[in-house]
Amino acid sequence: MYTKTKPNHFDVATEIYEYMRYEYKFVCHKGMDLDKCISTLTKKLQRLKDHEVFLWGQALVEIAKTHSDNAPTPVEIIRAIQRESKHFDSALSERPDIAQKIVEKVYVDYEALWRSADDKQKFRFFIDHKFCDVPPFVRYWFVKYNRQHRGWTAHESNMMTGFWKTPFIAAHSGALAKQQYEILDYFRERTND
Repeated sequence: MYTKTKPNHFDVATEIYEYMRYEYKFVCHKGMDLDKCISTLTKKLQRLKDHEVFLWGQALVEIAKTHSDNAPTPVEIIRAIQRESKHFDSALSERPDIAQKIVEKVYVDYEALWRSADDKQKFRFFIDHKFCDVPPFVRYWFVKYNRQHRGWTAHESNMMTGFWKTPFIAAHSGALAKQQYEILDYFRERTND
């Protein structure tokens, strides 16, 4: 399914705070509740361009490098997204040929694919789609779904997301195929138990 979609700002804000729940001791600052933070962030995300909103994952990674126990405020999140957007825009301005290819590139909406998938398709999601192409928030949903519905550990979910990962540097197709068979055999044996 190939689509060009507008981001759902409320869902993005909710996912940002869901992600930060696991990263920080204190998600909301003193005097604020979670719902208020999400609604504030939603309003601020609506002011950004669509392509900027999709950079929220990279922005949170940059924020995390500060090593704080407190989660960033909505204003700090927006500033981080804008900084990431400036890096992205400056890189594109230096290479207009790449910018044209990015614009012409067919966009796969992995979020829509995940949301519309049934249980079997969710099991096969990283067999059908390479890890490096799928956005981080869909990988997060994959781990969370498998923990809840299949009882998988985080290690087992990472095994499946790494289905197309090369087992070692300079691995040939035979080593990759062997690793893929081992992953599939592991999950076949796990379902037989």
